Amino acid sequence: MNSWIKRAVLLLLALIILLGVSACMKKKPDPEAIKAEMMEHLEKKYGEEFVPLSLTLSGFAYSYDQLRAYPKSGSEQDAFDIWGTRMKDGTYSIRDGYFGIYIRPQYEEMMSRFAQEIYKDSKVFVSFGEGVFPDRLTKATKLEEIYREGETFNSDSVIFVKESSAAGKDDEASLNQIAKRMIQHKMVGDVRLYVVKDSKFDDINMAALSAKDTGEYFVRDYKIIMISNNLEILE
Repeated sequence: MNSWIKRAVLLLLALIILLGVSACMKKKPDPEAIKAEMMEHLEKKYGEEFVPLSLTLSGFAYSYDQLRAYPKSGSEQDAFDIWGTRMKDGTYSIRDGYFGIYIRPQYEEMMSRFAQEIYKDSKVFVSFGEGVFPDRLTKATKLEEIYREGETFNSDSVIFVKESSAAGKDDEASLNQIAKRMIQHKMVGDVRLYVVKDSKFDDINMAALSAKDTGEYFVRDYKIIMISNNLEILE
């Protein structure tokens, strides 16, 4: 190969490397700017202040930026995810998981009503898992407006029932009745029913599910029923 051809090739390679480095420098995201954009979106959407925690930028593991935050009126136990994705048109799409924190008391109240239609003494705990929800869900969204075909908003409900309240009642039939009430209100997810010994009921909480000996708390194995995204009962 002639020396001038070698020099031309080397020059071309150097130019390609220079352009690549320059492009990377220009595209390098600003973490503080991303965090500020996410926080501004949250505060405008919900009308309250939030405290940012850790930010993870998109990369090989995730195709989106991920920020953990919690409401200033709450604590870190109320932390949730915010996901940000830079779209092809240059816009920045943001979704968050705060709606699950906000709506949980209302959701638990509704589920408690369903349980109390059958059982005199019961306790309900609801969670919505990790992740984010459709951005259309805001504080103005009612329970019946959460559901939308093609979207995902699954709940995980645990119902603790006092043994004396469950006497003479069939667990599966009771769960089926609760599931039908959920479908009436377009509520999707799993429901687990635990019958608790009378002596343990007053202090029962979710920690009991992690006990080494669950027989200390529960009369029998739990029952579960599922309401699918098609609003159908899956036993």
